[in-house]
Amino acid sequence: MGKYYHYFVEGQDEEKLINVLKTDMRCIVSGKVQKFNIVQEKLTKPRLMQLKQGTTVVLVFDTDCGNVQILQENIKLLNKSGMVNKVLCITQVRNLEDEFLRSCDIKRIRELTGSKSDRDFKRDLIKDNNFAQKLKVHKFDFSKFWNSTDKDIYSKITNDASEIKLKKY
Repeated sequence: MGKYYHYFVEGQDEEKLINVLKTDMRCIVSGKVQKFNIVQEKLTKPRLMQLKQGTTVVLVFDTDCGNVQILQENIKLLNKSGMVNKVLCITQVRNLEDEFLRSCDIKRIRELTGSKSDRDFKRDLIKDNNFAQKLKVHKFDFSKFWNSTDKDIYSKITNDASEIKLKKY
């Protein structure tokens, strides 16, 4: 039986990133990507029914905001579901921009996309058709990406990123 992966991500920028990492760069396990803020919204049974039997659910979220209690309730619901094989958490400490600052040779986030301001970064990332190339130009080190754990409110949540990273990275 094949393994299925389903990524729940906070926003369009993470959705774009996951697609680039799995398709263009081939450095994470492939799977369906769905925008759903797991630290702010409660999962529903109809949403869970969309999952295939034996799915590994990957939750990608920032640690600078959100509600740990909602996250824990969602993890508990996923673990109870007969469709879910495993739940993995990927903590973006503090947020996606900080992950890029740690893993690329940039001082300001706008440098990664050539944005006019830091505020324009997410919009420019989402519209970028060659983001994988920009990551390569800025010496993206995937071993440093998603490699931190939160020491504050999300300290009890393990960062499981190593379980979706393909061995060549």
